[in-house]
Amino acid sequence: MHTRENSESIVATRYWHDLGDGRIQCDLCPRFCKLHSDQRGLCFVRKN
Repeated sequence: MHTRENSESIVATRYWHDLGDGRIQCDLCPRFCKLHSDQRGLCFVRKN
């Protein structure tokens, strides 16, 4: 049985990357939204 220490996990994908200052950048559209924790992009679909 697999147990996880944290209830949240972060999975790096090809759709976003870490900016190193606490934000991520969404790479799905040309807007390249830079999102803080719990912020949504201009599309209101993607959320950090």
